[in-house]
Amino acid sequence: MPLRNPLLLLALGAVLLPATVAAGPWAYITNQGSHDVSVVDGATLTELRRIPVGRSPAGVAVSEAAGKAFVSSPDGPSVSAIDLARGTTLERRLPSAVVGIAASPDGHAVYLADWYRNRLLVLDAATLDTRHEVAVGRAPAGIVAGADGRRVYVANRDDNDLSVIDTDTWQAMDRVAVGEHPFALAVTPDGKTLLAANVMSDDISVVDLAAGREVARIGVGTAPYGIAFDASGERAFVTNQHASTVSVIRLASRTVEATWDAAEYPEGIAWSPGRVWVVSWMEDRLQVLDDRSGRPVASVDLGSNPRGFGPFLAATAPAGSAP
Repeated sequence: MPLRNPLLLLALGAVLLPATVAAGPWAYITNQGSHDVSVVDGATLTELRRIPVGRSPAGVAVSEAAGKAFVSSPDGPSVSAIDLARGTTLERRLPSAVVGIAASPDGHAVYLADWYRNRLLVLDAATLDTRHEVAVGRAPAGIVAGADGRRVYVANRDDNDLSVIDTDTWQAMDRVAVGEHPFALAVTPDGKTLLAANVMSDDISVVDLAAGREVARIGVGTAPYGIAFDASGERAFVTNQHASTVSVIRLASRTVEATWDAAEYPEGIAWSPGRVWVVSWMEDRLQVLDDRSGRPVASVDLGSNPRGFGPFLAATAPAGSAP
């Protein structure tokens, strides 16, 4: 099955949540076709506003520590930082296209995957100035920081492995072999295990971070793309792009305990208490599912070609939102 050019991949659609939900969270979902970010109120499940950013935004990384939502725009090429409380935006041009984006746990740094130059870019979270560049593998995609901030992991899509970066020396320490064309990465809440979504081998690599190696593969649907965990880390939720489904993985047994129907071409995914948020690229909407049954709860219309590639939920109320 051919893999789309990741710079043209688009994801997520919109959702409406029942009024009984507690205030927040708020979703910041990149709309690659309309060149903006939809801000969705999780209590009312309505789109509050759209914030213009660089051309064709794809990746997003909400950082409560930094108080910002960071957005990658491959066709800018640029990176934007949206202040969660104020709604203001800082944008900076980049030398090459980036897709994957993540923030350090302390909120001081932003990590970007430079797709064409095979580099990890390390930016200052406050100014967006470049602090370091680290050589990684071919076509770097997803990025995730370890729980303690001492390591950064980069998915090298065309090398079928991960680069492990030491944040003290800013040197590549190791490479970890995984499945075919890893894209999204996520670390379990306890910081011990990394999951990599392999879009060509239709499986999830389970990496033991202490051992520094893949310890299992879990078959899921066609073209797995996004990964989210519940608060306990007992379950992982994986979007399967070409199957239009969500796989629910029980991590203790490393088995798929359920497969839920989802909106067409799901990409970005997130979890909040009682809900799984799924971004539908083809339907231009955000779909909200019950996190136990997979039953559809609500749907919110978004901008054109939403993706939401990365952690897109925020606890900080945006400027102008109801108390």
